Amino acid sequence: MVATVTINPLLTSNAAGSFNVSSSGYIQGTALDQPAIRNTLAGGVLASTETLPMWGGVAINEAVPSLALTGVPSNVLGGKITRATNVTANAAGSVTGFSVFDQDHSMITSPQSPVPLAPSGSGVNFYRLGSGARVAVKCDPTFAAALELGSIDQQVSWDFQAQELVPYVAAYPANVITAASWAATGGGQATYTTTTNHGVAVGDVFDITGMTPAGYNGTFTAIAGTATNQLVVAMPVNPGVSTVQGTLAAGGGPILVQVLDVNIGNSMTVSYDPVTGFATWNRNGTTAIVLI
Repeated sequence: MVATVTINPLLTSNAAGSFNVSSSGYIQGTALDQPAIRNTLAGGVLASTETLPMWGGVAINEAVPSLALTGVPSNVLGGKITRATNVTANAAGSVTGFSVFDQDHSMITSPQSPVPLAPSGSGVNFYRLGSGARVAVKCDPTFAAALELGSIDQQVSWDFQAQELVPYVAAYPANVITAASWAATGGGQATYTTTTNHGVAVGDVFDITGMTPAGYNGTFTAIAGTATNQLVVAMPVNPGVSTVQGTLAAGGGPILVQVLDVNIGNSMTVSYDPVTGFATWNRNGTTAIVLI
């Protein structure tokens, strides 16, 4: 009889009492490791026309760099980076790539604002469309569930206000709001009147900006009653009497990405407060991995 040691070579575990917190989520604005793709990481300079700082996972537009005041080309620092405003190829403000946190050591953090941010004039790293990078982006939670088991090339759209992946919506132009009102019907609803036929259908996601009171602004889903020049949305809280009318932001259209994976409720996504200027992590966020 000899002494033996019993072992199960297929068992993966951890030592009792050791640190055993695990996570299987993604971080918005980071790319999955790919040795063949990492050298396509590019950089540029955030334009002085931007009113918000830049963070990772934002749809961006890259412009050709201009000559510096000294006459020396500024392309050594990269092109001018702005937030994209549409998915129409070759149009002004079209999506040309996605910003990432990867290797962007010039971004700024603070105890109150732990998400790295880049101000105007600072460097922004990004991957261009067609680079083959797999980037984690914020995704609408309800839509993420619907994406599961679907084809990776199904049509999807991008919400340029919330900076997240949303269900496919046919493209529609910007429209001026001429009136807005609130009613207690159905638990609270707001109705917007647009100048012309808006092209938004029931179930579509859209953005309203520039309204006063601010409660009328935001990202909404059109509900029953939406037609022609009327937009109806669920709004449980009465924002008050509309005193300044705003705009229906242009949106919709297919964004040319493939959805490879989703993670619901266990990812880190960015929450930006425009009042304080702080950006914090939502550690219960939902993301999608898109091939760009």
